[in-house]
Amino acid sequence: MPGLYLSLSMAARSLEAQRAGLDVAGQNIANLNTPGYARRRLDLAEVTNGTGGVEVLGTRAMRDAVLDARVRAAIPAEAREGALAGALGLVETTIGAPGQGIDGRLDAFFDAWSALSADPSSAVARDGVVLQGRQLAAAFNDVANRLADNAREADAGIRSAVNEVNTLSTQIAKLNDEIAVGMAAGGDVEALRDKQQVALEQLSALTAVSVQTRKDGGIDVSIPSGRALVIGGSSYAVSVSNGPNGYATLSLNGVAATNEFTSGTIGGLAHARDTLIPGYQTQLDTLAHEVAQRINALHQTGTDLNGNAGGVFFTPPAAVAGAARNLVVAPAVLANSTLVVASQTGAPGDNGIARAMAAMRDQAVLNGNTATFTEGWSQLAYRVGADTESAITQQAASQSVTDQVQRLRDQVSGVSLDEEAASLIKFQRAYEANAKYFTTVDQMLQTLMSLVRS
Repeated sequence: MPGLYLSLSMAARSLEAQRAGLDVAGQNIANLNTPGYARRRLDLAEVTNGTGGVEVLGTRAMRDAVLDARVRAAIPAEAREGALAGALGLVETTIGAPGQGIDGRLDAFFDAWSALSADPSSAVARDGVVLQGRQLAAAFNDVANRLADNAREADAGIRSAVNEVNTLSTQIAKLNDEIAVGMAAGGDVEALRDKQQVALEQLSALTAVSVQTRKDGGIDVSIPSGRALVIGGSSYAVSVSNGPNGYATLSLNGVAATNEFTSGTIGGLAHARDTLIPGYQTQLDTLAHEVAQRINALHQTGTDLNGNAGGVFFTPPAAVAGAARNLVVAPAVLANSTLVVASQTGAPGDNGIARAMAAMRDQAVLNGNTATFTEGWSQLAYRVGADTESAITQQAASQSVTDQVQRLRDQVSGVSLDEEAASLIKFQRAYEANAKYFTTVDQMLQTLMSLVRS
C-alpha cells in the first residue's frame, strides 16, 4: 500500500511537470513575434529524497548577456548611418537632377547674354538678360533656403530623439524598481526583463550606451562619456536649449554634452546638421559670390545703352557667407534694362561685353581658375551624392553586422516553431503516459481496498 501511494504521488508530480512543460511551450509559441521576448525553458530535476519522480525547479529565460551587449553595440552605428542617409536624401532633392538646378539656370543666363550679343541694341534681349539674372539669383536663394530648411529638419529630428531618450530612460528606471521588488518577493520578473531589453535596444538606436547590471536585478545606463542616464530607479533627463544659431544644444547632469552624442540617430542627424550641410552651404555661397563678383567686374568695364559707364549687375555680396541667400539683381538694373551693358567701347553695334559674358560660361574661374561655374555646381552636387551613397553603403554594412549578431542571439533566445512543436508533442506524450500510469495505480488501489473490506 505505501508503495502504491508513493507511486500515486510520483505520478501526480510528473503530471504537474508535464503540464508545466506544455504551458511553457505554449507561452513560447504565443510570444513568437513579441519584440524582446526570450525563449523560456522549463528546468526539471529528479527527486532525490527517496520518493522518486520529477520536480519542477522553475522556468528560465534563455539569455546571453554577451550577445545582448554585442547587439546593443552594433545598433548605434546602423542607426547613425540610417539617420544620416535620410537627412542627406532630403538634401539631394534640394540639389535636384542635372540640368534642373542652378546648372540649368546658369546655362539659361549665359544663353541670354549670347542672344544679346547677336543684337546688342535689342530691348527684348536686354529684358531677357534681366529675367535670366533674376531667375539665377532666385535659384541660388531657393537652394540656400532649402539647405537651411534641411538643417532645421535635422535639428527637429535631434529634439524628437532626445525626447525619446528621456522617455526610455524613465521607463528603464521604472522597470528597475519593478524588477527589484519582484526579485525581493521571489516572483517571476522575466517579462519585465524582456521589456527592459526592448527599451535598451530602442535607446541604443538613439545613442550608444554603456550598461552595468545591478545586484538587485536592475541596470545602470550611461552614454560612452560616462554621464549617467539611469541609476537604479532614478533617471536623468537630457536637457535641450537653443544655441546661438537656434539649433538644439544638449546637456546632461548640468554639463554641456552636445559633442558627446556622436552615434545613433542623434549622432547622424548632428553630423548632417553641424558638419555636412554647413559645408554644402559654404560651397554654394562661394559659387554665388564668385558669380556676382565676376559678372559685376566685367559688367563695370563696358557701356550701357545710354552711353554711360556700366554699373554692377548683381548687388555686391557683403561677404562669402550668406552670398547665395542674398544674391539679387541690382535694383537699378531690374527697374531699367537699358542699364544692361553689352558694349565695350560704346560704339553703335559693339557687343564686346555681351560676347565676353557669354564666353564666361566656359571659362575656368573657380578653385584657382580650374573650374567653370557649372563645374563648380556639379562638384557640389557630386559631393552631396557621394556623401549620401557613402551613408547608404555604411548603413548596409552596419545592418549586416547587426543582423549577424542578432542571428547568433536568436540561436539562444529566439523561439523556433519546430522546436516548440516537438516540445509540445514530447510533453503531451509524457502527460498521457503519466495519466495512464496514474489511472492504473488508482485502479490497483481500488482493487486492494475492495479486497480489504471484503
